[in-house]
Parts: sequence; structure tokens; C-alpha cells
Amino acid sequence: MARACRLLRRSRRQVYRYLRSGDLVAAGKLLGEWLVERKSVDRLARSPLTVQPVPSHLQPLLPEYRVENLNAGRDRVLIVSRVLELGGLEQVRWVLRRYPRQEIARIVRDDGARLLSPRSLRLWSVVLGVRPAALPEWRDASAWLTR
Repeated sequence: MARACRLLRRSRRQVYRYLRSGDLVAAGKLLGEWLVERKSVDRLARSPLTVQPVPSHLQPLLPEYRVENLNAGRDRVLIVSRVLELGGLEQVRWVLRRYPRQEIARIVRDDGARLLSPRSLRLWSVVLGVRPAALPEWRDASAWLTR
């Protein structure tokens, strides 16, 4: 139970609520302490627990999606990458308020080469102080120069 509280960053009372609601699966009780299945804790830690709406002013950046169906927690990689690539000042300010700087830097570092143009990738890498992962071969112009 204590480990589940630490992993979920929730109080013991909240973890008991998750047990009652079925969001967490109890493996049993030992010496008066509930044992919680690790897989259910990991699943709950990865999934957003509440509806996290995306503001409607992001709709022009996401034309193939309906912003009502997006979740700012679950779809953060898509939302952050689109805003960093296509967004204006208002959208970028929203992203900087909504997500921690470390999370934005992680997205640029891990997924930037795949989701951002080379120009945007260089800009946001400098702004956030990260070194992005290597470009995939199909995005690397020097691969075509050597053939």
C-alpha cells in the first residue's frame, strides 16, 4: 500500500478509494494491510485519472481531430508537438503553463526528430536546452548526399 501511494503520488485514503471503485485490484490482505497488484498500479499511473480538456483555440492546429475528444494528459505528445511546430504565441503560452518544462523537454528530446521539422527541432532544442535523439535515416539529408 505504501509503495502504491508513492508510485501514484496519492494519499493512502485516495488509494483506498481506488480500491473501492475498482481502479486498483487488491491481491489480498496481509497483517491488516492491503496488497495491491503491481500491474494495476502501473496501469493507473500511466492513465490520466480525470478528463483534461484541450482548449478550443488549439483546433486549427489539430484539424484531423476533434479537440472535445482529446485529453491533455493522455495526448500530450501530440498536442505539444503540434503547438511547438505550428502554434502561435497564445498556444505556446498555454503549453508552457499546462505542462512542466521537463515534460516538454522530454518530448522534444525523445519524439522531436520524428514529429517536428528540422527547423522547429533546432529552435526548441536550443530554447529547452536538450539534445534531441538522432534523426531517423529518412530525415537525414546527408544520407542522400552519400549515395
